[in-house]
Amino acid sequence: MMIELVVTDILCKASDERAYVMILKERDGNRKIMVAIGANEAQAIAFALKGIETKRPITHDLFRSLADALGATMTCATIGKVSDGTFYSQLLYRQGDAACQIDSRTSDAVAIALRAGAPIYIDEELLNRVGVHDVFNGAISVPICVADTDTLRTVLDKAVKEENYELAMKIKEEIDSRINDDDDSTDESNDNI
Repeated sequence: MMIELVVTDILCKASDERAYVMILKERDGNRKIMVAIGANEAQAIAFALKGIETKRPITHDLFRSLADALGATMTCATIGKVSDGTFYSQLLYRQGDAACQIDSRTSDAVAIALRAGAPIYIDEELLNRVGVHDVFNGAISVPICVADTDTLRTVLDKAVKEENYELAMKIKEEIDSRINDDDDSTDESNDNI
């Protein structure tokens, strides 16, 4: 089942003023996901949320204008998977009886969907797996499958130093599964040579 998401906030990461986090919340519920985005995408999404128009079209406006000129209507954007902390999305368009899916970065998919007035969806199973689970004393807890591998290694080192071996084991399993996935894709690409 697909769950509709809405953008609720864009935050600047305290550790890096050039990096931003977009918060998407399910329209009819409390689950949220956090997506790391760049400064340009943060600005484009903020402009769309606030209805700010620029003197000249930015890339996302240009993309929408091109689709309109070709008679294509954006039906929705979907967030389909997350791998090593990166979300993967699709733009779905309809032109007459023909349908088209276009691979997209999630930040671009959201910026374009906002301009087109199209809904943003995520599979409920994925939302359950990657959604924010709890908030405690201002700290947000997210599933480890959403964090990038470098962040996981840092948290793993901290968990070992604090003798939190249960957490360390879960993080190590996640890191190992990513290494195995990378090895499998390498093997597959070697088979195709």
